[in-house]
Amino acid sequence: MFSHEDSNSFNSTTERQRSQSESGLSKSKVHFYVFCPTCKAMKSGKIRVRCHFCKSGAFTVHADPQNWNDVLKPKQITGTCENSPELCSDILKNVEPTFAEFYFKCSEHTSLGEQDGAVPLDLIRPNLRDIPCLACADVSDPVLVFPCQEKHVTCLDCFRQYCVTRLMERQFWQHPELGYTLACPAGCPDSFIKEVHHFRLLTDAQYAQYQRFGTEEFVLRSGGVLCPQPGCGMGILVDSGCNKVACINGCGYVFCRLCLQGYHIGECRRPIWIVPQMAKDVCTA
Repeated sequence: MFSHEDSNSFNSTTERQRSQSESGLSKSKVHFYVFCPTCKAMKSGKIRVRCHFCKSGAFTVHADPQNWNDVLKPKQITGTCENSPELCSDILKNVEPTFAEFYFKCSEHTSLGEQDGAVPLDLIRPNLRDIPCLACADVSDPVLVFPCQEKHVTCLDCFRQYCVTRLMERQFWQHPELGYTLACPAGCPDSFIKEVHHFRLLTDAQYAQYQRFGTEEFVLRSGGVLCPQPGCGMGILVDSGCNKVACINGCGYVFCRLCLQGYHIGECRRPIWIVPQMAKDVCTA
């Protein structure tokens, strides 16, 4: 849930986007931030609303969203579809009200149509209160606010460095619901980043490595293996009890699941790169 401070920040942002008038805040402009697939980068975004049923943009909300839950979770805000009542209210037969569906678009390029959407980066926010970075103590804008109870703040440069360091050490978490992600660096509970598009702040090469490591971790945790051939590393899910593995969608190498050497009949021979205790644990047929 958002704290009262988050609600104020959210409302300040929506009010700024709705009106060009000046306010008492020292910041000259406040934005939502999104990852734009067209621009392939983090950009300032704009929020839009449509009918959740017919997708018409001619929709009037009964109340403004008060926090990110109202925007990101479905069926939180009701409204009236101005498009055609028979398409919505009458068809729904008043079993449920007509709900608003919020979505985001990039504000830095000309819209390419209704499907030209963007992914909201809800943890990246304007630093309205000039809160210093948890790591470097500098005051930056915008900042990333971790989803912990303390709402720890980091500048984007330190967030990138945090991600790169954890990536090189392979210390991301393979969360069963959220995927390959990180938590607040202060060790706060319940602070995992839910929207993995925040990691698109990495370079293309770093993000590709993030995706590869995430896939590998998923395969290994699912009982699969990685092809041992140099330059391959294809993740392969193997049936229980099957020790003959073929890298069908990769290099074609056929190997033993137990010792990762070329497939053989009989007991495994200890690979030269496996220490004796590991060989005893892994290669006992």
